[in-house]
Amino acid sequence: MEWVSSYEASWKGPMPRNNRSTDAMALSVLLDRTLLTLSAATTAILFAWLLYYSSCGFRLSGEGFYLNSIANPFAYTINSPPTLFGFVYHWPYQWVGGDIAVLRMANVTLTMTLGWILSFLMIRRLWTAGWPHAAVLSAGIAGLALVQFSTWLLTPGYYALTFQSLLIVMIGLLLPDRPGRIRQVLGWILVGVGGWCCFMARPSTAAAIALLVVLYVVVLRRKSLLPMLGAALVALTLLIVTAYLIDGGITGLVNRMVNSADFEILLGARHEVSFMFRIDWLETSPGQLAMAVLMAIALLLSILMGSRHKLFLSLALAGVLIVTIATVLLGTDPISIKLTTLFLVPAFACLGAMFWRERLILCAQTPTSIALTLIFLVLPHLSALGSNLNYWFAGSMAALFWMLALVAFLSPLAQQGRSVAALLPLTVLAQGLTASVINAAILKPWNQVKDLRAYTAVTHLPGGGKLVLPQPLHDYLATARAQARAAGLEIGTPAVDLSGRSPGVLYVLETRALGLPWLVGPHDSNPAHFGQPWPIVPHTGSNVAAVVALGLESCADLAKAWVLIEPEGPHRLDQASIMASFGAHPTDYVVAAAFETPINDGHDRDAYRQSLLKPVRPAVLAEQSCHEARRQRPDR
Repeated sequence: MEWVSSYEASWKGPMPRNNRSTDAMALSVLLDRTLLTLSAATTAILFAWLLYYSSCGFRLSGEGFYLNSIANPFAYTINSPPTLFGFVYHWPYQWVGGDIAVLRMANVTLTMTLGWILSFLMIRRLWTAGWPHAAVLSAGIAGLALVQFSTWLLTPGYYALTFQSLLIVMIGLLLPDRPGRIRQVLGWILVGVGGWCCFMARPSTAAAIALLVVLYVVVLRRKSLLPMLGAALVALTLLIVTAYLIDGGITGLVNRMVNSADFEILLGARHEVSFMFRIDWLETSPGQLAMAVLMAIALLLSILMGSRHKLFLSLALAGVLIVTIATVLLGTDPISIKLTTLFLVPAFACLGAMFWRERLILCAQTPTSIALTLIFLVLPHLSALGSNLNYWFAGSMAALFWMLALVAFLSPLAQQGRSVAALLPLTVLAQGLTASVINAAILKPWNQVKDLRAYTAVTHLPGGGKLVLPQPLHDYLATARAQARAAGLEIGTPAVDLSGRSPGVLYVLETRALGLPWLVGPHDSNPAHFGQPWPIVPHTGSNVAAVVALGLESCADLAKAWVLIEPEGPHRLDQASIMASFGAHPTDYVVAAAFETPINDGHDRDAYRQSLLKPVRPAVLAEQSCHEARRQRPDR
């Protein structure tokens, strides 16, 4: 019986403490796994949610411009704004057969995948989480990449290409930190490819990111100068090949970009160099400031003090994830996050972390973490460099970078072996912010009818694709197409849009828009609009710019071109003067179709009469008149 007594004595001694410690550790692991599983499910729902609604909505102005640019980029000798994104997306557009819904889903998938890879590399570089945990956490953080579609413009354009390019460049910079020669070579190749893509999207941003890469390499990797030159060679090679494919050589591409920049000045689109380097005001409200402060405090408390109240914290995070899923499935918007809040939360969190425990996090920073924090903080503004929108608003569509700056700044916590516990609250916060922003975009898509969920009209578009649209927009497009076909409009016929705002109609009619993919019309020039989240750029030179753009087209095409007009429209171009520039007169056309524009909940709150004009003069006479009009123009 002695062994029994000794066993009981030992059991009554130190064993309870060990058991409690083991039970607490097991409970902590169980809670983390449960939260990680719930977080992974939330990420999947967010992504599937956006894909599901990718076939909903269509914006006649911006999206029409994107589609005309992508469908036939070689038709234009200048680009307004100076961007070559249409050439990059032209072949993917052809691969999907012109199906807009598939093209949108591919754009969303590519953006999410690149954001996921970059977030994963960041966590594996600066934190100590194992790859399964890092995969789940990085996927949740990468959901903020979907904020790129906060205006519900899912068709790929130059904003999307700029963001994707910066993601590729940063992935390329982080890959060489991983062991293996292949990863290092691949990383620098990606830097070159990303730099080329960035030039194709926005040359001003490409110049800025090139300078940023040089500074990063010189400061942190002095032995990486040769690989950096290799990346520059990759970008230069791609650029030379592109120049020969587009314009037959470097000289042609340079002339295209110079002429495009001059055209922007003529148009009055505020893309001048003097307007490019500016400091915009961060538009916010006391309510959004208070919300950002509370979120930052809650985030820091859950990260820095969560180990003391593990069960309570886990329940709170689970509650946030459940609310996030409810936001997706039910369409509620309990917190109404504004885009500027996506900067304020990481900024306040970084500021608060600087003063925690005698500035422990600040003092424990490494050169790499400091450099990455600063780079990610400025990347959103660099992505907007050259835009005529408010830089804070345009940059907020790349809000993932601001969150990754916080990931880099808090990385000293990884030294304490708390990677998963520290990153889980940050991941949950990113998912909640993403759900709120995307849900707001679905409920109130910019310049479209409210609530995509209420759209029911299935509309057939060029390429065999289908979009689900509100009934008024569907009826408008169906009427325009039916009347145009009945009047004899054939696919590929040249057309001139003088409405100033309806390039999407020409795309749906499958015509070739002359002059530019979008002959933008004059807008409200009230200076009070400038600096606001959606500034109304005046385009004071719209009519003169339209004359110049059409002057680059052949008289043969202009002679047989149909014309879309909107006589009472708010952004109409001057019909008489523009027609006179190519030797035409309103009496040379007859009305082949007439329809009213749809009303939406954005800027187009009134219906206007549009007419599609068919030329009736013999093409030979019209062409001769065009040549004569051009000879008489002293400013040609």
